[in-house]
Amino acid sequence: MMAIDYQAASAMTAPAPAPPTTRDDTARVAGQLVILVGPEDPLRAQAIAAGLAPRIEYRMIADQWAESQVEQWRPPAAGVPGGRLTGLRRTLPGNLVLARQLARGLEPDSVVFSTGETWGIPLALVAAWRRHRSWAHVVYAHRLYSPRWQRFLAAIRRHLAVDAWICATEHQAGLLRDVLGRTEHVHVVSPGVDTAFFAPAEASTAPERRYLLSVGAEMRNYPLLFEAVRDLPIDVIVKASSAWMAASREALHAAPPNVQVITERLSYTELHALYAGAFAVVAPVQDTPQAAGITTILEGMAMQKCVIATRSRGLPDTLIHGETGIVCDATPEALAAALSSALASPDVEALALAGRRAVCRAASIEEHARQVSSVLATVLASRVP
Repeated sequence: MMAIDYQAASAMTAPAPAPPTTRDDTARVAGQLVILVGPEDPLRAQAIAAGLAPRIEYRMIADQWAESQVEQWRPPAAGVPGGRLTGLRRTLPGNLVLARQLARGLEPDSVVFSTGETWGIPLALVAAWRRHRSWAHVVYAHRLYSPRWQRFLAAIRRHLAVDAWICATEHQAGLLRDVLGRTEHVHVVSPGVDTAFFAPAEASTAPERRYLLSVGAEMRNYPLLFEAVRDLPIDVIVKASSAWMAASREALHAAPPNVQVITERLSYTELHALYAGAFAVVAPVQDTPQAAGITTILEGMAMQKCVIATRSRGLPDTLIHGETGIVCDATPEALAAALSSALASPDVEALALAGRRAVCRAASIEEHARQVSSVLATVLASRVP
């Protein structure tokens, strides 16, 4: 197994900062926008300014409004040590308090964009008790697609002050519409990827052998990937978090010799270097309606790499088998066959180029911000007298 010096390579493959854009203030959306997010990384803004990190979706949405503010609330329960129940006890009460404070102070011609259920559900519950509400509320739903979440949402939907929902895929939209019983209030907006940062780049190193790259931890089926690549004549790099490793030590021990697992945290430029040097990007995801792997898939497509993913209901709409990438059944035999075919096929570069074009057209960070702002403005206009 070759060793990839991705840290040294990152200094040579880091993308240049995106050129500054000028914006006419008169073209911005009228009204006040409040965006609810979790705790931000204080160093991220500096890295973005230096071209060392991708731009942030909600900051670009805020930029499109005449008046906007971003509020940092308590993190999701999954991001708090001690398990989900402990996380809920530590985050939910605080977010309910923040929701009450926000609901009392909002201006009539304002719209709140909750970037996840962690912040949207508490505000929706609190706001539902207010008799007169002239401000609008839109929630980007990430996890309301499991049977348990759908039962919960169906039980409380009449007690939620939500004017519109946004989800990542058409499949998710269908599930939400079935639960809510309202079709016109569910919108599909793909997550955005910074195509200026995640852009095609030459690998700065010349590895002895090509490698496949798999990134991410949530709802990944790495045992499936390990079995599929065991006998393939190519190296594989898996960038998975330490949390995944702690939960999957048996799978780690079963990794074949041609797989290198990276558990330490990488900078965005180091991640960019991994993408740049890869032959293709592999997403072995569980079959779920949640958008597992969507960030990795979109980043790989933006980097003009052929993406090979196992079949899942939550795959992004931009990944179309045979047109913008490769989708196969979630079996070791099917994945191994798809990878072997990609290694030998002259069409891989054409698929990679088509993937890049599809992302730039429908899932760039600029297009994401434009579509979300359009939904927010439409919802706000429907509530303002």
